Amino acid sequence: MYNTTIDTIVLTEPLHWLNRNNTQRVAANMKRALNGAPHIQQTVIPAGIALELGSKNGWMPRSEFAQLQAHAASTLTEFVISHDGTDMTVVWDNTQTSVITGDDVDDQLGGYPLLTNVVLRFLTL
Repeated sequence: MYNTTIDTIVLTEPLHWLNRNNTQRVAANMKRALNGAPHIQQTVIPAGIALELGSKNGWMPRSEFAQLQAHAASTLTEFVISHDGTDMTVVWDNTQTSVITGDDVDDQLGGYPLLTNVVLRFLTL
């Protein structure tokens, strides 16, 4: 069984690659000529591919979640993720929504010690 390591943060539970089979690998653009003929340009996307890792219905300790939040807030440069025995160079994906989200397993004042449905968003380099 593989562990997931994000930069120097070793997670106790491995994460799932949530969008492994749903990533855009080709960029395309289509314009029409004045006579209506389509002009299509396509190219392979070599980097900047969206990568989402998450716990699905599993859990993550709040202490690890807090470490990841701090890392996302302070690391604006590239780093390495080790996932499923593969190393990937990434940056946090600050281009869209929150880079890290999660739900408390149970409502509790001050926060429950476990989170579920954790999602981490990266861009590959």
